[in-house]
Amino acid sequence: MKLSKFQRALYLLVLLGWGICAPAQTPANVRLGELLNGGDLFRLRDEYPQLKDSLSIGMLDLLARSQLGVGFNRPEEAAPALDSLLLLHQDALGAESTFSMAALRAMNLLNLGMYAQAGAAAGDLVRVLEKSLPFESYFGLVFIERIGKALSDVPAPRLERPDRTVTVPMRYGEVGRGHHLYIPVEVNGQRRDFIFDTGCPFGCFVSEGYAEEVGLRIVADSIPVSGMTVGFVKLATADSLRIGGMVYHHPFFLVAPPDPEVDAAFAFDGIIGYDLLHAVGEVVIDNETGEFRFPVQPSDGAPNMYLSGGIPRVRIEYEGLHFEMIFDTGNVKSDLDSGFAGRFPDAVAGLAQHTTRRGGFGGIEKVEAVTLPEFRFRAAGHDIVLHDTEVISSGPEGGVVPYNGSLGADFVRAFRRLTINYERMFIRGE
Repeated sequence: MKLSKFQRALYLLVLLGWGICAPAQTPANVRLGELLNGGDLFRLRDEYPQLKDSLSIGMLDLLARSQLGVGFNRPEEAAPALDSLLLLHQDALGAESTFSMAALRAMNLLNLGMYAQAGAAAGDLVRVLEKSLPFESYFGLVFIERIGKALSDVPAPRLERPDRTVTVPMRYGEVGRGHHLYIPVEVNGQRRDFIFDTGCPFGCFVSEGYAEEVGLRIVADSIPVSGMTVGFVKLATADSLRIGGMVYHHPFFLVAPPDPEVDAAFAFDGIIGYDLLHAVGEVVIDNETGEFRFPVQPSDGAPNMYLSGGIPRVRIEYEGLHFEMIFDTGNVKSDLDSGFAGRFPDAVAGLAQHTTRRGGFGGIEKVEAVTLPEFRFRAAGHDIVLHDTEVISSGPEGGVVPYNGSLGADFVRAFRRLTINYERMFIRGE
């Protein structure tokens, strides 16, 4: 059981999967158009440096820079490319792609800590959509608008850390069908164990009880988020957040109201994810010593993950084929879904179907699944075997889940040590 990701709808809105009709003026134009349409960010990253000087269509170059900047955690590089696309190429992009670019720009501004600009950019889009679409179709933009406006007078977060590796204790806690991974976090002099969650794409997610206990400052309410349903949380701030010898100034928190059904399954104080990992650059999860280590200098490595909506996707190899899975350490146990089942029908053929439960913000739902006794694949430089992996065949209310699946806490526990590097976007196992 884990909290569902509250930016799913925003991710679907700004998914970089538009079709591009590139005039065949040069081989470089044609090839880059193919790469952009194909959606393989790793291949785009490898080939773009050789293609960029031969391009004759500036829009293609800007699209590539936007995708690479967002996907490989370089929001400061994506920003000027997104600005230029919207300023110079709206006619060529078309209305749908222009809108997706504008939404992506708003989220990118939020990630850069440019709160007022992000809120204004998202608000402009909301005013257009609210005239003709239901709230559930554009609440992700309302999320950006309201957070951007609420934080407009708050400085962007910054990390202060000593000139040495910071080490803090790590522990696993049994939850339902698997485990949560916990890290000690101190706010306002009070220390609690937070769930360490690479699948948490924005800020920290905390319970209302925790927010009251440690004295977080509520700066806004009615912030729309999604899990099992679309609901509302509050937004809070604090002067700082401490992990070991590191101090993260001006953090922000999404404060979840009580939910008896979810709270009965597991209770939590807080969840910490992308924002801190982006700031520190690299963390080593050492399962042998039971420690998190935060090196001063991130190590070198080739990219094998990218970001979609702030959530990492890791490249794996299964039965000789490469594809990406969500990397979500907040998921108590890895699972697969209809995307995997559709691609590898023989793997699930003959397995008995059963009903299982998934839940998070907004409640708990029943879904249909089968259990794969062994899931063998290669990732992070090693051959991995996970046991009793559920393959979910339908989402809540029978909806199809359009992903390959999620690598969770059991994947992390398969290594003696696992390095997660947001500076160069890779994971590496030992």
